[in-house]
Amino acid sequence: MKRKILIPVLVTVLAVMLAAPLTAGRKHPSKLKYPDLEVKVPEVMDISFPNGMKGFMIEDHEIPTVNIVILFKTYFPEKEKFGLNELARWVMRNGGSESWPADKLNDELEFLPAQVEFFGGNLSTSVFVNCMKKDLENVLGILADVVTNPSFPEEKIQKKKDDMLEDIRRKNDQPGDIVNREFNKLLYGDHPYSWETGEASVSSVTRDDIVSFHDTWFVPNNAIIGISGDVTKPEIEKLISEAFTGWEQGEVNIPKVPETGGSPDPTVNYIYKDISQAYINLGHLGINSKNPDKCAVTIMNFILGGGSFTSWITTEVREKRGLAYSARSRYSSDPFAVGVFSAFAQTSAGEYSRALQVILDQIERMKTDGPTEEELRKAVDSFLNSQIFDYDSKAGMVRRLINLQFQGRPLNTPEEDMARYAALTVEDIKAAALKYLDMDKLTILVVGDKDQFDRPLSEFGEVNEIELK
Repeated sequence: MKRKILIPVLVTVLAVMLAAPLTAGRKHPSKLKYPDLEVKVPEVMDISFPNGMKGFMIEDHEIPTVNIVILFKTYFPEKEKFGLNELARWVMRNGGSESWPADKLNDELEFLPAQVEFFGGNLSTSVFVNCMKKDLENVLGILADVVTNPSFPEEKIQKKKDDMLEDIRRKNDQPGDIVNREFNKLLYGDHPYSWETGEASVSSVTRDDIVSFHDTWFVPNNAIIGISGDVTKPEIEKLISEAFTGWEQGEVNIPKVPETGGSPDPTVNYIYKDISQAYINLGHLGINSKNPDKCAVTIMNFILGGGSFTSWITTEVREKRGLAYSARSRYSSDPFAVGVFSAFAQTSAGEYSRALQVILDQIERMKTDGPTEEELRKAVDSFLNSQIFDYDSKAGMVRRLINLQFQGRPLNTPEEDMARYAALTVEDIKAAALKYLDMDKLTILVVGDKDQFDRPLSEFGEVNEIELK
């Protein structure tokens, strides 16, 4: 009987509590004060080995795991064999070695458990290792054998070739892939940054080419190593030295990436694709990573189209007018040549010209008006707050140091850049827009069905029609 009386009382109390304003006594979020963002960087130790391999290490004893990354500098193959680097990298991992053939290797790593993976591009190949501390010696032995003695079995080479050839045959299936690939060609011309893997180039690669790729680049004095996790410097020095015993240095001569020259003359380009959408890309060549104005350019683009839903292009094209499924911009810097500025949108064919014109208007607006002080401060705060994730793991910090070393940039660049971002003014952003946004150099590319376009593309300039191959 007491329980029956208690229930109505509890209901009444809850009703009173819910009726009270939930925000009573609380400050509005805009009035909340937070301490300044502070990033604490752990101690980074330099590490080197008698065979010439050098790198960085951060101890982290919270979890009994170890992460290792070894980056090898590489270079573009001949254009006639483009795709060699991807092929060789895949076969090294998936072909294994004489002692650790593919099936045995995969079974062992799965049993431990541990990871040994290869990834990269034309200018580098990285080997990533993750394992439990107790398995470190065993995994390092596997790693050393796969890196120094890969077997490159013919059946694995052919399997990867078949997969690459199938991807090539399907390269024109997705309009997004088409617009990005062909836009890159328009901007870079015959520079290696625009080269693509083709049926002839893949087919021409031989096992001897792959062996030569390995012998040329996979030497210890061409490697940058990064280590983080539950291991001390003396421990890892001993284990790695023992695992890689007999790995000898080689002569390494890495060519300089060719200069790109200036942006090509402005053109308007069209590619037919039987779709009801239009894919738009427009822009010009960007900047080098060492450019002193890189931070101003980054924030300028963040406001223009790189800052997600708060950016001008996204707001004007997508949110206000509903013209595009996606609309953004990017302004990339490149450590070896120059990157790309591009603004892009995926819209309906019947609205393409409106979306294109709004994007052009926002670029012009950035050049003529620039952002407000409030827009600048919000952009800088948002961008800097996002950088905290670069420090969320020791392994991530080590990878960043490896990349900076590989690119030939000062290791304190991220910390120096954060100070530069915080000091930017509206005048800095306006100056960057005037200098690095060139309306007279814009290359425009539209992929779609011109019969569905709301206006002829020729109204934006003389049209160059590109035939897909």
